[in-house]
Amino acid sequence: MRWIRNATFVVAISLTTLGARLAQAQGRGPLQLPRVGDRVRVRAPSIRDDRYIGRVESFPVDSMTLDTAGVRRRLGLDMGPVLVEEFRRVTLPTSAIESIDISTGRTHRKSTIKGAVIGALGGAALFGATNLPQTNPQFSDFLHGAAIGVVVGGIAGGVVGYLLGGEKWQSFYRAGVLPP
Repeated sequence: MRWIRNATFVVAISLTTLGARLAQAQGRGPLQLPRVGDRVRVRAPSIRDDRYIGRVESFPVDSMTLDTAGVRRRLGLDMGPVLVEEFRRVTLPTSAIESIDISTGRTHRKSTIKGAVIGALGGAALFGATNLPQTNPQFSDFLHGAAIGVVVGGIAGGVVGYLLGGEKWQSFYRAGVLPP
């Protein structure tokens, strides 16, 4: 009786392993496509040069449907839906997809730093040039105004950069890396 139980156990493990290998051998599996509801950036150069950005709506046979009217925010405001409904949903054949990136959320760090640097340089130039005396301007006069401009412009640029923000993308699929 014991040998029957052991043989059944061995057969069950063998079938499980065989099933897993068969699932891997079938084209695009669930490990190679994003989930429904994920925000993705898809590159399909045979269809359009620009990237498609949207939420995955469904996976019809050999294709992926995106809703491109996902929430888009700039300066804390919703940008609104796509007005032409026929262009809102896009169905892409999986054979045309070259790369898929998945959004890992919004990020503010890079845009805040970039805004602060640009604002500081702009503020230094603006304050330095406008605070020069009319008679006998010297470089030290420019530097005095520029020091104030660096602080004011850096703070203002950092705030604007933070509000603009950006989206962080993680590479999910690249043609040639995973089997098509």
